Amino acid sequence: MLLNYIITAWKVFLRRKFFTFINLFGISLTLMVLMVISTIGESYFYPKGPEKNTDNIRVINRLVLTNEAHNQTNSGRLGYKFIKENLFRLQTPELISINSGSYGTSIFHQGKKTKLLVKKTDSNFWKVLDFDFMTGRAYSDGEFNEGKFVAVVNQHTEQELFGDASAVGQKLSLGNQSFTIIGVVENVPIVEEVALSDIWVPYTTNATTDYQQETRGSWDAILYHSNPAILEDANKEYINLLKNDVILDVSDNMTEAYSGAYTKLESLSREMFYDNYSYDTHEELFISVMAGLVLLFMLLPSINMINLNVSRMMERSSEIGVRKAFGASTKQLLMQFIIESILLTLAGGILGIILSLLILHSIEASGLIPYAHFPFNIRVFLIGLFLILVFGLISGVYPAYKMSRLSPVTALKGGF
Repeated sequence: MLLNYIITAWKVFLRRKFFTFINLFGISLTLMVLMVISTIGESYFYPKGPEKNTDNIRVINRLVLTNEAHNQTNSGRLGYKFIKENLFRLQTPELISINSGSYGTSIFHQGKKTKLLVKKTDSNFWKVLDFDFMTGRAYSDGEFNEGKFVAVVNQHTEQELFGDASAVGQKLSLGNQSFTIIGVVENVPIVEEVALSDIWVPYTTNATTDYQQETRGSWDAILYHSNPAILEDANKEYINLLKNDVILDVSDNMTEAYSGAYTKLESLSREMFYDNYSYDTHEELFISVMAGLVLLFMLLPSINMINLNVSRMMERSSEIGVRKAFGASTKQLLMQFIIESILLTLAGGILGIILSLLILHSIEASGLIPYAHFPFNIRVFLIGLFLILVFGLISGVYPAYKMSRLSPVTALKGGF
């Protein structure tokens, strides 16, 4: 019986080529967009680079300071003084790492100017993140504490500055300082913003110590624990410290501090639904809004597909009447139409997946998202299959149900 349904569906598709093309175009375009977004999102939330251990880290990259009346507010990244007086008092994390955040600079090497990203870090940075070293190594605790002028660069920087020669052992000038390169790591995709940079150096090589007196500055902190479940306790400890025992510079007239140690999802949701005077991340709201947007994006073309399917089935009303007159049941007709819709959606979905792979490959090749790599994996594939099934059911069930319940006389007259 199933084979007969499939054969009938194939003949219907060939007989109504224009309707088939319109359906395939709408389905494949919709699923292509959703698959591209899903793949990029998957790379962000489940990274494959240095942040592959994302479950073991929480990031603190924003601090809001205000007075009791909330009429004077300063917000931005953390200052070194705030980190030293508050974050370093936390007992729950196994390790705490701080870094300056990535900033752009121009490198002059052998008469050539190159714009690169630089990040100043501590030695714990290489312990809490999982970099893949091509050659060399990271700087040690001793080198960091002594303020050694050593650096780690990525493959792009090695190629850009030294061509085919190894960068390890080479000199690199940053400002008026000369660093010795001791390690080369794989390029970090831009979606891994915690690890992202082209060059990493110890922040103990800073020319001055003025940064150590700043309550707000340009610093990010990473909390690490080998047991991901403990990190929620670390965040609670941090928030409790901010509420009850935070140390602030009294000369700034700031008495309250708002911040948090967040996962990637929590950081993104807080950026979208930001509330200066709250510790909430609004994660549930973010998920609900994203789910609603996806549903709406799928629903609009599905409504169009329903109209097209109704028009296509209206043309087959006489066929439906004849089949009913010869004993075809409502269930059999319903199954026929649903299978036709699912097969058409499946074909459009496969085309959409192929198009999404081509688009993602083009994005990688273009460098639009630096160092990005979007491999097709089972998680994204299953998402695609699920979206195909949902799309097919949304666009096919209603018209199939209506047409299958027509009486033979109404169907032969072309009614609906």
